[in-house]
Amino acid sequence: MSVGVETKTVKRTFWGAAAFYFLVAFEFFYMASPFAVYFYSVYQPVLNFFNQSPVLGWLVDFFMPHATQTSSALINMHNIAGAVLAILGFLAFCVGACQVYYHKLAGKGAVTGGCYQFIRHPQYASFIICGFGILLMWPRYIVLIMFITMLFAYYLLARAEEKECEAKFGQSYIDYKSRTGMFLPFKVPFYQKLTFTPKSKFSKFIVLLVMYILVLAVGIGIARELNSLTLNSLYAFYTTDSAYVSVAEIEPDKLVGVIDIALADQEVIIMLENAAQNQKIKYLNYVLPSQWYVPEIPMNGYNGFVPHSSPQNYDRNMYKVIFNKAEIRGNKEVNGIGIISNIAEREPVVEVWVNVAEQKVVKIQKIDKIAYENIPVAVY
Repeated sequence: MSVGVETKTVKRTFWGAAAFYFLVAFEFFYMASPFAVYFYSVYQPVLNFFNQSPVLGWLVDFFMPHATQTSSALINMHNIAGAVLAILGFLAFCVGACQVYYHKLAGKGAVTGGCYQFIRHPQYASFIICGFGILLMWPRYIVLIMFITMLFAYYLLARAEEKECEAKFGQSYIDYKSRTGMFLPFKVPFYQKLTFTPKSKFSKFIVLLVMYILVLAVGIGIARELNSLTLNSLYAFYTTDSAYVSVAEIEPDKLVGVIDIALADQEVIIMLENAAQNQKIKYLNYVLPSQWYVPEIPMNGYNGFVPHSSPQNYDRNMYKVIFNKAEIRGNKEVNGIGIISNIAEREPVVEVWVNVAEQKVVKIQKIDKIAYENIPVAVY
């Protein structure tokens, strides 16, 4: 295969992955906009296909939450860290792009100055930083897999471009390569010891495939550990058949108290019994301040727009409990925290407002219209 043909093949692979990743970023930035419901109507068939599968469902799960507070400082900061990295990566890409196009328009040949005097591919490095930031803000397993795929696509594209530059600029570019890093502004001391160049194309393919599988395994393993940390850091209460997740920080005793008040109301008891229809079912329920609105949770308040509302000066005595029947993927037998990890769909039953100071239920509402229906979104 010639260098030109190889480059075209790699670029097709790269742009295919890039198009998917663009849609991932698009999903995140549109999720809280007035267009989000329309946008998700396009995504829904694909997401639901994965979500309903006992084998593939985990791909559309989130390994860190988007809207739920936890007791882990590491988990709570991932949105901020992701936003910073995404913005910095995008700005760095713009700087590199300006250098490239200036040299092209001015006919100055290969770019080796500015940020290119430290890194041979600062634009790809910037995309990696930006992509990692988006991954942190929108941490689906399938996004993680595509991010890792993008890393390998960038590497292949960079190698192909370097072969073209060597053929075009000769020794000057070879010398430039010897004093710069591919994606990092420094040489990795042990890099040469860990790499070798197989002779046949098939051997190269096998080596790259093995590396890709290993990196995927490590990445998914880290994501699962973060998911475990998240689940264990939730403000939550579990029974055999129910999981109660508080979106806001709350003391354990207070959380149990809010739940007990809601479950002691006779009208609520009847509504839950009618929903169960004498069957043994599971529940995934949410507790949040009465003044908060989180569109990812089935609740009243949807009016065609889907902005989050989480004022920090909320009334600490007023909470609402959202009861949802939970459909478990593959009808597995799960309990407690396992309900959160294996849920396929939620069917809203009732929204109950509780006054903690007065120890009573003050409002009971059926949930008629919800923002995202059962589309998998970033809330536990």
